[in-house]
Amino acid sequence: MIQRNLLSLLLIALLGTGLCAAQSNETANYGVTNAANDLGLNTFSAALEGAGLVNILDNQGVLLFGRGFFAVFAPNDEAFANVTDIDIDSIMENKTDLERVLGYHVVWNDGLFSNISEVSSLKTLQGENLTIDNQNGLKVNGASELTSKEYDSGVIYVIDQVLVPKKSAAAGVVETANDLGAKKFASAIKAAGLVDQLSGQGLLGIASLAEGPFTVFAPSDEAFDNAKVSLDAINKKEGGMRTLLSYHMVEASALQNRTDQGSVKSLQGDSMAVDEGAGLVGGARVLKSERYDNGIVYVIDQVLIPVRLSM
Repeated sequence: MIQRNLLSLLLIALLGTGLCAAQSNETANYGVTNAANDLGLNTFSAALEGAGLVNILDNQGVLLFGRGFFAVFAPNDEAFANVTDIDIDSIMENKTDLERVLGYHVVWNDGLFSNISEVSSLKTLQGENLTIDNQNGLKVNGASELTSKEYDSGVIYVIDQVLVPKKSAAAGVVETANDLGAKKFASAIKAAGLVDQLSGQGLLGIASLAEGPFTVFAPSDEAFDNAKVSLDAINKKEGGMRTLLSYHMVEASALQNRTDQGSVKSLQGDSMAVDEGAGLVGGARVLKSERYDNGIVYVIDQVLIPVRLSM
């Protein structure tokens, strides 16, 4: 059964090769699937394609500030074949479940460590933590590292077990913003009805209408407090808060059509100045970041206000 599912995933991967290759060749010479295939991780590589995680792990479609990179804990083929505590066949056939399980094997390192031996716990893309033990070789939740390989956007650590998360859902943009300390921004995007769009669920649940990935600039709670007078005035304007929040978001298509490297078009429609090297967007400083299942959230130290709302 697992072999049939693997073949199906490989067929899907082949059908999507043209688009993925076109995107990867522009910015990444050696992507996550290249490294996984070179390591002989056939099942894991096919699962990444089936879950739609390849572009995310290759940092496609998002603005990057700083030197963040992925740590990917990839079970080898034998580990997938030996799974007994979950129905791996069922998971392989369900994109949402597959994304959740694979997300539990991925960590976004935003400067937290330069060497994995420095840490004892890491938060995953899925939202739960992994226990790291370096006393007798690297172990991740008890799974042993067999080998590792760098790729353009991170490092793959091959492990001998499939890691099983406890939660039934992957971390979304709200959970990520809350975790970063941007709770007021998280509440605002919920109230404005922007969560489904940022999570890539697609209009009326239609996958082909899904957007993203997104680069989301989330003002810190302190930034919201400092802008209270302006925010109160904007709240009184029809659609004012949704317009303001959309100015803090950049969709992948805006980056694909980008001609000026010093600015980028926001989801709201207006452009903002960006300096990835200096860590600045619209004059605000990027403080820290965390990946979520359809993009990346950056906490910034100011609320960005488009000209149309400042009049």
